[in-house]
Amino acid sequence: MPTIPSTLTLHGTPASPGGRQLRAAQSFEPGEAIAYFAEPCIAIPDAPTQARVCNSCLLPSSTQPRLCTGCKAIAYCSVACQKADWSRVHKEECKVFKRVQDGAPGRSMPTPVRALVQMMLRTEEMESSTGLQLESHVEDFRGNSGSGESGPLEGLSWQDMELQAMGAVHYLGRDPSPQNIASSLEAACKLQVNSFSRLDPDAEQTGLYMHPGLAMVNHSCTPNAYVQFIGRKALLKAYRPIEKDEEVTISYIACELHRSHRQRMLKERYHFQCTCPRCKDDLDVYQVCQAYPRLELNRLSLTPELDIFRNPAASGSFSSNGTLQRLAEEIIMPCSRPLGNMDFGERAKVLGNRWEKCAPLRQANLYAIEPLPRVLSEAAVYFTEQGMFSHSLAIFCFLAVNCDPFQYPMPFHPQRVKGMLGVGKLISNVGQGYATSDAAQGATMKTGPLESRIKQVFDAIDPLTLGQATLMLGVWWGPKAHSEGWQTYQEALEVLKDLETFPGRDDEKKMLSLWLKGGQDIEAQLFFEHSVLKPVQEFARLTLDIMDTEFGTNRSLVGRT
Repeated sequence: MPTIPSTLTLHGTPASPGGRQLRAAQSFEPGEAIAYFAEPCIAIPDAPTQARVCNSCLLPSSTQPRLCTGCKAIAYCSVACQKADWSRVHKEECKVFKRVQDGAPGRSMPTPVRALVQMMLRTEEMESSTGLQLESHVEDFRGNSGSGESGPLEGLSWQDMELQAMGAVHYLGRDPSPQNIASSLEAACKLQVNSFSRLDPDAEQTGLYMHPGLAMVNHSCTPNAYVQFIGRKALLKAYRPIEKDEEVTISYIACELHRSHRQRMLKERYHFQCTCPRCKDDLDVYQVCQAYPRLELNRLSLTPELDIFRNPAASGSFSSNGTLQRLAEEIIMPCSRPLGNMDFGERAKVLGNRWEKCAPLRQANLYAIEPLPRVLSEAAVYFTEQGMFSHSLAIFCFLAVNCDPFQYPMPFHPQRVKGMLGVGKLISNVGQGYATSDAAQGATMKTGPLESRIKQVFDAIDPLTLGQATLMLGVWWGPKAHSEGWQTYQEALEVLKDLETFPGRDDEKKMLSLWLKGGQDIEAQLFFEHSVLKPVQEFARLTLDIMDTEFGTNRSLVGRT
């Protein structure tokens, strides 16, 4: 039976101002685990991966998963996992999959419909959770026509909900009576309001997670906590200091989006209007960053100078400029749609168009304002897939010093840690063999002033030290960002171990270790500034020229398709 962990207390009722809420039963430090939520009501992979990911433990497996011998639709990593899921829900769900496949082998249920089927099979168990009955907002959904847009602002219409409900009733083999359809619709609405997207891009896993206890955590666009998923468990962690009896909040959405988009998303899916300080005063990412406590934790990061957080150069230029605000709100949707399966030529044209749309933000030095960071991230992926690793490295460095710190003020935020590790792995793989990476493209590699500048930066650095330092930073914060079992963290440990096998690295390792201890060793600080911060900043300075050269109005795309 789902319960509230002992480190949290449940307060209020659905009728209370702000509804129910979870408060901390003790104080917590930034990055500290607040609570584990085990045995969810629903935890499933998405339909495209359910035949190769264990549907019980949801953990990556080094062995080939075994298909259920009954429905042959979902997989397990072991007999133990298969037995556990059979007793949990699959004994009944297996019959549903067989009904789905009747006359059409290989057919599967869409992920939301499968989740709804499981929810209807476990209704009694969920309703027995004292105080954790879920809100459905059926009438609110009934009046929702959806946003009609794809991408991060997508909302489900009432017609979508009806189709899901009818599909679940049909696959369960139940009579499609008005009563059964209404019951299924209510369950679908509960699922939409109270479930979480279980996203782990590093393990190439996506899915859906629903635990009534976790659903009690309220939203804020300036949250004090965040959620990570480890197998079937959800881990709630503190993002900033939390006092005893303080309400614990998370963000249900990408809170770096603009207020109008956040409000629309929250209204369409969760049916409330956010009144947090960020929404009330329409604060931008720079203003929110300034207000965060414990910014001194950034001393162990690629942006250790605290003045850039407290007095950012772009502060005030966005919140006070209505024209820029309207522009950013207008272009975020067309600049955020996935590039899909476009070939390199098409992607280059789209990225060029998006880069031009973002010109006013660039000219105002508002690099952390969306959609500019998204466009840069897409460009980094494009360059990596093209084998232009020095270009993607420059963008990673730019994001690490000009975007991520303001969007995610704490250095252990998973996105910040992944950025540090991305720089470390790229420079480790590319820097020492620069002449055999980008330059090896021969005729497809352009030559000119920009390429000369890139080579000068590479020639002036020690790539092993830079790679080792950024990986050590990421490894330092990794367990706080997620856990010691985090795949990204474990991969970084392996790369770091390989770097440490290079001979003659003892002095560099000693300096980096002294710096990580956070002491006042002047020599270690100077070493870090010269060998790490300066090269990262030099790479970051290349980014705007790289983007203009590749995607600007006068770009040349010869040899890039």
